[in-house]
Amino acid sequence: MLEGVPGSRRVTLGADKGYDTQDFYYHVSAHECNTACGQGKTSKLDGRTTRHTGYQTSQRIRKRVEEIFGWVKTVGGGRKLKIQRHGT
Repeated sequence: MLEGVPGSRRVTLGADKGYDTQDFYYHVSAHECNTACGQGKTSKLDGRTTRHTGYQTSQRIRKRVEEIFGWVKTVGGGRKLKIQRHGT
């Protein structure tokens, strides 16, 4: 999907902490893309990434998104949501 991003500016890819692997960072950096993954206990991110204000801003926005999904699952009944595909 990174290959299809239009423009020449560097973009930031946000991902869940499940993607916090050295292999993932290698492939993302090959596409000249910044990463903003959630950090696990043994994170592969180092200070070169986490020291930037852009990373910190991304983590604040990520928290807001996670809160919305949490609300949908607990209060909004999202756990029972079923998606039906037609024609498959």
